[in-house]
Amino acid sequence: MQGMIKSIIIVVVLICSLPVWSQIADVELIEEKQPKRWLLYAQNNTDEEKEAFLMVRGEGFRRSASRPVIKKVPPNSKVLMITLVPLKDITPTYTTIFNYDSQLQTLEKNHIDSYEEYVNIRPLKSDELTVFVIEDCPKCDQLINHLNTAHIKYRRLDVRKHNKVQEFMFAHLKDSVTRPGLIKLPVLMYKDIKYFNITSVDEFIRRAIWEQ
Repeated sequence: MQGMIKSIIIVVVLICSLPVWSQIADVELIEEKQPKRWLLYAQNNTDEEKEAFLMVRGEGFRRSASRPVIKKVPPNSKVLMITLVPLKDITPTYTTIFNYDSQLQTLEKNHIDSYEEYVNIRPLKSDELTVFVIEDCPKCDQLINHLNTAHIKYRRLDVRKHNKVQEFMFAHLKDSVTRPGLIKLPVLMYKDIKYFNITSVDEFIRRAIWEQ
């Protein structure tokens, strides 16, 4: 009996001695507090480049809110996303929206707040090509570059600069999408037809919908 108890104790000791491996996120948000500023980094723990998105809502800082920030983060490294400067005699607090991907081209509904008032967004015109884009979107840039090179007239609306533009776009897409909260940009509207979640810009250009 004593031998059995001794064996059990040895097994328990061996199990407790094993290293504990915690799962680490591919990209994580790291906070570094300094005496006069708080630094928020995106740390990439993978072997491939990632894009990180960060937006901060804070109170008690010199800058109470931040415009959305998207930065490329090289493999196995960290990149400074934003610096927050706490005000004196105030307990600062903040919340974050943070995500990442190999290439961020997706816009979630109500994901971005407006920081400037965008007034008088004129209605869509059926015979006018309207393009909704976002910064740091290779597909958006590819499409816009083609339209400019081909001298094709279009109306460009940036959904990140103004929340009103985002609401305007989703209002026109509500009857066209099955998942209204998640749209991949660019989005085009022409002759009462909506084009979104474009897989290949080259293929889309070959279809030349603006010549229909």
